[in-house]
Amino acid sequence: MKRLFVTGGTGFIGRTFVPLALEAGHQVRVLTRNARSLESWERAGVLPVVGDLLSPGPWQEEAAASEWVVHLAQPLTFGGRVTRKRAEAYREQRLRMDSMLLESLKPGVARRVLYVGGTSYYGDQGPRLVTEDTTPSPSGWGPFIAPAIASLEGYRARGLPLVEAYPGLVYGAGSWFQEYALKPLKKGRRLFGMKGTAARCMSPIHVEDCARALLHLLEHGEPGRRYFVVDDQPVPFAELIRVAAESLGVTYKATLVPPWLCHLLLGPVATDSLTAEARLSNARLHDTGFQFRYPTIHEGVPAVVKQRAE
Repeated sequence: MKRLFVTGGTGFIGRTFVPLALEAGHQVRVLTRNARSLESWERAGVLPVVGDLLSPGPWQEEAAASEWVVHLAQPLTFGGRVTRKRAEAYREQRLRMDSMLLESLKPGVARRVLYVGGTSYYGDQGPRLVTEDTTPSPSGWGPFIAPAIASLEGYRARGLPLVEAYPGLVYGAGSWFQEYALKPLKKGRRLFGMKGTAARCMSPIHVEDCARALLHLLEHGEPGRRYFVVDDQPVPFAELIRVAAESLGVTYKATLVPPWLCHLLLGPVATDSLTAEARLSNARLHDTGFQFRYPTIHEGVPAVVKQRAE
């Protein structure tokens, strides 16, 4: 059995990743700040490690003794208006979280360290299909992620076997997709979008495929390389909503608002994220032998709807 240390195990992706890692035979240790969750983690077969990525502590010894590390955790980005001050706080917290973890790891012990980034680091690349080797042009959250990504080169120079994974727009039950798409659609509420973005594509991934891909890259990813974790088909966001409505058997109405109003309501960071176009290739992930269960939203979204109905 392989000793696996996971940060962000209680997050949206982590809640799917951890059970898969247990099924694969890993001895899973999950970092948690909540001591009250210890019993539930132990019942699930997980060894909980109490600690905070923003503060040094005994948890670093557990991380240092692990052969395999998956770094999913990041500061909170979900909900609320994203001001520049909030984004700058995110940048500083992410740098500290990464430093607290990665500085504690020992190159001679760690066999693989999977670092999970964000595709906003690549920014708006226009209507072309791009690969991991494309020069990044950070937008949205990207400029505030970029310093953390830049710091990885130093850890690689120290000998850490870093594999970088960049999930696209992750959808599934219990996420933003449930809160801002499925619930409003089921209740017949009007949905809102931004004018001028109808043809702009994003690269989605079902949360189960995302978690499976991360576990796969832990075994088969090449240290020093980046991998986009996205499905086979970039699509406009409106297509995602259309497929969701069709799967629910409902019709919907959309109201498009101007970018200046989005800027006012959501903040500049979130508005930039909505206007960016991300058509990302998953060829490198395919080349590792990974097989998708939901290769496009046309398989994945109906599966989410069915899961929520059961």
